[in-house]
Amino acid sequence: MTTTTVPPAAPPRSGSDCDTADDQVPGASSPLPPASALGFRLARLARTLRREWSEELATLGLTPPQAAVLRGVAGTPGCSLRALARALSTDPMNTKRCTDELEGRNLLRSGRRLGDRRSRTLTLTEPGSTLASQVNLLVLRQEQRFDTALGPTRRQQIDGALRALERAMGLPDPPASGTP
Repeated sequence: MTTTTVPPAAPPRSGSDCDTADDQVPGASSPLPPASALGFRLARLARTLRREWSEELATLGLTPPQAAVLRGVAGTPGCSLRALARALSTDPMNTKRCTDELEGRNLLRSGRRLGDRRSRTLTLTEPGSTLASQVNLLVLRQEQRFDTALGPTRRQQIDGALRALERAMGLPDPPASGTP
């Protein structure tokens, strides 16, 4: 008969699981309230922006990924699927799924690239171009909302701070203005 040894249970932690001394930042005198932490605030703002953006796009019958694809193709007509996925920082398979949906709705057209039968080019149809223009108007309205709330100086400061955080997190620089 074999005997299995079970390790002793970990000693119970004092206090609640949500408020322990282990949660303190080294060198900090007291725990940082979660709602005031920068990461929490950025995540909360991102969730709010994502929800509002999704709601606005729903009025056009689009999801955020579909809108991104339409804007990307509008900005680079004739691009390949791989180039579009790279420009949008997304997985090519997800981009393919999205382009297939848009093509099925007659908003996007894919065709063979001359000289390379494996590569496909992406272009907008007339209804797709109209819809991409409507999405761009929503983007401009959102940007104006930011400009009104922040003013030019704060806007530049936040842009610089976001770039610094993105670089610190290993993210690529965002595309230059006017690209998807």
